[in-house]
Amino acid sequence: DSSRLGTHGKECRRGSRRALVHVRCPDLEGNRGNLEEETGKDESETDESAEGESDDAAAEGEDALAAREGETEDVVVATQLGSQKYVFSAFFGLGIVGAYVLGQLFHTLWANFANRDFFALNAPALAAVPDESKATYSMILGGVIALLYVFRTYRKPDVRVWSTDVAGELVKVKWPTRKEVTNATIVVLATSAVATTYLFVLDRLWGFVTNLVYGTGS
Repeated sequence: DSSRLGTHGKECRRGSRRALVHVRCPDLEGNRGNLEEETGKDESETDESAEGESDDAAAEGEDALAAREGETEDVVVATQLGSQKYVFSAFFGLGIVGAYVLGQLFHTLWANFANRDFFALNAPALAAVPDESKATYSMILGGVIALLYVFRTYRKPDVRVWSTDVAGELVKVKWPTRKEVTNATIVVLATSAVATTYLFVLDRLWGFVTNLVYGTGS
């Protein structure tokens, strides 16, 4: 009987514990469900924010890459235009110099021949042109001839390639900045002033010594 009572007591205790567990489990399961829902919301919000940040970073990266590519293209275009600018400037300068030289030459020849009798007899209209008009017409004629010659020279492949190579080498030269030129100029002026002062003092000193020696000797 006592063993039966002990066994029955154990079963009762087990049953009460199971009932208590069954009573408490719904609360635990509800709390666990709420916790999982909150964790899922936080994770979804974190994922959305991370995706938004990654999209913003990707957009910024694309913008920066596009800006760098644009700067690179601008640098390349500026370099090419700079090289061609040197070429065009050189040929244009040659044309201007040639026009001036030819204009002066034509004006001198025209003025000298206008004073000759045979020129006045054979070309009276040209001999009767005033000197100011002669200078103007001579410059126009010299300019046309010089520009045509320069244009034909530039059309030659070997000349164009050579001028382009020279201009490309000039573009590669690293020219000093304004600050560097200013500092170098100040250094040169200061050095020249110190050297001039030193030579002046030395000249006066040796002059004094020479006058003193020769004056004592005489």
